[in-house]
Amino acid sequence: MKENRPLLTISLLSSGRGKTIKKCLDSIVPLMEKVDSELIIVDTGCNEEIKKLMAGYTDQIVPFTWCDDFSKARNAGLEKARGQWFLYLDDDEWFIDTKEIEDFFLSGEYKKYKFANYIQRNYMDYDRHIFTDTWVSRLAKLEKNIRFVSSIHEYLHPLYNPCKLLHSMVEHFGYIYASKEEERQHIKRNISLLQKMIEREPDVIRWWIHLLQEYRAAEEYHQMQELCRSGLEHFRFKNTVEINRDRGAFYCGMIEADLLAAYNEQAEIDLEKAMTDKRNNQMCRMRLNNLGTEIYFKKGEYARVVECGEKYLEYYKLLVDQEEERQLQETFFVLNAFEPSGLNSTLCYTILAGLYQDDTQQLKDHFWDFGWDGVLMLVRGFIGEVIDAMSRLPYEDTFVIMAQTMANREGLNELWDKLLEWERRGEKNEADRERFYALARIFSQVEAQNHYVWYLRIVYGDHTGDTEKLDEWYDKMFHYVADIFQLDDVVFDIAERRQVNLGALFEKIAFDQWELGVDSFFSNSPYARIRKRAGAVERTMRPDGISERLMVRYDYFFMKAAEAAVVYDYSREDFCALQACLRAFSEKCLGFYGRYFKEKAFAGEMELLPPGCRAAVWFRRLLEAQEGGDRKQIGECLKGAAGTFKDFEGAVKAYTALYAAQEKAKLEAGPEVSDEMRALADQIKGKIRQLLSQGMAAEAFQVLQQLKSFIPGDPETVELEKEITLRFS
Repeated sequence: MKENRPLLTISLLSSGRGKTIKKCLDSIVPLMEKVDSELIIVDTGCNEEIKKLMAGYTDQIVPFTWCDDFSKARNAGLEKARGQWFLYLDDDEWFIDTKEIEDFFLSGEYKKYKFANYIQRNYMDYDRHIFTDTWVSRLAKLEKNIRFVSSIHEYLHPLYNPCKLLHSMVEHFGYIYASKEEERQHIKRNISLLQKMIEREPDVIRWWIHLLQEYRAAEEYHQMQELCRSGLEHFRFKNTVEINRDRGAFYCGMIEADLLAAYNEQAEIDLEKAMTDKRNNQMCRMRLNNLGTEIYFKKGEYARVVECGEKYLEYYKLLVDQEEERQLQETFFVLNAFEPSGLNSTLCYTILAGLYQDDTQQLKDHFWDFGWDGVLMLVRGFIGEVIDAMSRLPYEDTFVIMAQTMANREGLNELWDKLLEWERRGEKNEADRERFYALARIFSQVEAQNHYVWYLRIVYGDHTGDTEKLDEWYDKMFHYVADIFQLDDVVFDIAERRQVNLGALFEKIAFDQWELGVDSFFSNSPYARIRKRAGAVERTMRPDGISERLMVRYDYFFMKAAEAAVVYDYSREDFCALQACLRAFSEKCLGFYGRYFKEKAFAGEMELLPPGCRAAVWFRRLLEAQEGGDRKQIGECLKGAAGTFKDFEGAVKAYTALYAAQEKAKLEAGPEVSDEMRALADQIKGKIRQLLSQGMAAEAFQVLQQLKSFIPGDPETVELEKEITLRFS
């Protein structure tokens, strides 16, 4: 080696990942600034832009022609290294913090060790929700005989103890692929390389385990099982510390494959075999008991679930503070035992097994072991099962504390969905209703920024007769709900039965919020519900006087109710009933908007008015013309109303048809009305031509069919029909 060696060589293998390489390089700059370092980049095929970027960080760029051998590529950088220590990484990972590595060298502590491990966090999604943490041996003293071995999943060899554990962490996104096809091709390549390596050197157990990982990534569970069984047989009589550690990967991988393939009975057989092998270390036994909780839970053997859960937790308490010991014992598939998923799944199955035996002790002992403020990876349906148990078991004050803990967890929608499910079930069955009230008793004591908690207080208070604070609870519930009318019918039923002054609470709601809520309710509710809610709101109007502020809110609500009647409840057969429907809407609508617009806004084009209000003006004029017998004005009003507000088209067409039928009857009754009827027909023909000029042939055709019903055989009508038909052809 040359003199004046730097303390550290950092070697980066770059394949030209443009999205990540700059972040990777930037992350090691603080380390290089504080520790005497050199940077060597092995270029396996970067474009000119990436080469230019890399040149800004180092002048040691080693070109390498890719040959499907990672060790050869790594060794190309290793051969150029002059440092006393050597660190290597890829261009799709970057350090979060290098301070502990810096301190390792600056303090001189590195002189006591031969190599060091740091943490690689492997993400499975770009949102960083799913990940695994693994110790990696990527920092070592640069001995003369040290080399990279293995063409895939390469590693430095030999490494000699002692080892230092450093908690600096790199984020790695290399296991995320742009497509399933890209992932399949990557896995296929790795499998092929590993199979060839095992054929050449079958006694290297590390390669067996890497192949096992690839099979799992490919979801090839049968191959996983076969490889695990072959591995157990091949290394059956090996009894070194390393082999005994790695043997656990075969046991745990085999059982995991059984479960993933739904071979539950085989999983139990394989578990019991693994449990008898005394060569398995503590961490392996911990993982086996973790798997045992799932196996026996699926079999319904709840006492054995609890037994496995308690054994797992014994090992957990023994090893949780023994970081170096854990690092010595862990291997792939075994290390899952200490991941959040391993701990949380064990806790879930153990707690549920206790609850299924009507025993809450496991729940009380382990509920808080999840770490509710951190990563929470629960077994599917766990929250719902706990809620179910709370609904059937005798009440305990501890349930309230647990309910509060769950309510504090953001995004735990399963909690509220399950409570709502029990409420709906309770509407059909008395026994289920009692179970819902048991849950309402618990969750009504929770403090949460959720309207459903106040709803539960109202419902449970009504159930028990504890109604002293009903007004306060309604006030709080309305505060957390944008659209109070979408609340369940029971809210209004209880308020009416218990004489809650909802009007006073309505008055507190800002009008813009009231308007948005009313509009949302009428836009998203069936008419039967609208009518029911309108009746409930009407009964909240107290005879002892209503303030102007509150009356504005009532007027807006009932205007929308009348509007809904025009949209959904108009009569297609009773002309008088349809007229009454239009009259009610126009009176309420113009009465409301008359407060805010000057009289001139209701004349001319009426651009300032909302569409529904413009339609109301035309309806009022239409009804006045009807009463005055002004057929010409009636035609004008029908033309004006048509298309003003799309939701009213059905009512306008029904009015036109009923009016036409009425006039036809008059025409048939005697010639004295024939001329007037002809005048109306001419107006309708004009409307048809207007529709045609606007490209609305389908609408023109509909009006024409109505016109033909009371002036059959009219030559001009026949010509209009021909013109419309040509438009369609």
